[in-house]
Amino acid sequence: MREDRLYHISGSTTIITVSMVAACLLSLVASLYYEPQISETNSLLPVFKGIFPQHIRIIINLGAILVGALLLLWINNIYTIVRAHTSLPLLFFLLLECSNPELTTELRIGNILVPVILLSVALLYSTYQNPYPQNRSFTFALLISIGSLFWLPFIFFLPLFWIGLYLTRALNWKSFFASLIGVVTIFWLFYGGHFIWDYPLSFNSAYKTFASIHPAHKEGELFQLLYFLPTIILGFVSGLSSLYRHYSDKISTRVYNEFINVLSVCTAFFIGLNILEIQNALPLLNACVAIQAAHLFNNITSKAMAYLFYAILIIYLLFYLWILLQDLVSGVI
Repeated sequence: MREDRLYHISGSTTIITVSMVAACLLSLVASLYYEPQISETNSLLPVFKGIFPQHIRIIINLGAILVGALLLLWINNIYTIVRAHTSLPLLFFLLLECSNPELTTELRIGNILVPVILLSVALLYSTYQNPYPQNRSFTFALLISIGSLFWLPFIFFLPLFWIGLYLTRALNWKSFFASLIGVVTIFWLFYGGHFIWDYPLSFNSAYKTFASIHPAHKEGELFQLLYFLPTIILGFVSGLSSLYRHYSDKISTRVYNEFINVLSVCTAFFIGLNILEIQNALPLLNACVAIQAAHLFNNITSKAMAYLFYAILIIYLLFYLWILLQDLVSGVI
């Protein structure tokens, strides 16, 4: 039987409201100290910069985080990834996102792409036992291709979704070529529009993305490891737990979590190779780890695990306060 206190937290709709209000307050406090900026992205065309005022970009960023959290809640309620209708995926995602000032005080393309990847995940899950998976394959490839126009490394997620098709037993020549057609459609329309309207393309960014590896070399990037490493540990432990409980889940839940584990490991591996992209890729990892952690803590059988849950909340909130104080003392803010 699950720990009662954690059950009330995970099953209460009040917690959803409280979590979203707390996330907004954490983001607001950080925004009062940091000057809003836009993050650098490796994209095929300039986006957002100069289109919206600074504070509007921060609102867009926070809106994308909240939309991503609600999509996590919706996906779990539809597909029951963590074996129960629970608000834990939303809670963990907001904790991982909004306890990190770097992700809430600047417009991060990763936050914008979290809803895109989650919608693609929902489409992938809908291919399970579907006689016509090619329709969904075309659509999620279309979404991923659109996202890659704004952040080129996003296209690397497409092969992972082919693995997902294999896991859902939906990978065949029709679904595979349907996904390729989705990619070709977007880039054909994009380059066709370039010749018609003559908007600029950033091929230099494309070359840097596909031809180089960027290790950490700035103190600010090393600070981000404070969030990256604990998130990796949380995802690793949660992933092992899902493997341990593999045969206690029904087949569909098992398949869904296997794909999330693959997505989480590959995203973490990408961040490790391209640490300069950590602020853009970390939101995508946070979404995966939020699902993994929700699956772990939804199967609470002891008080020790309940205490670990509260310890994780406290650790990330302490990271948040420590980063603010460090930057305040050093004169960054």
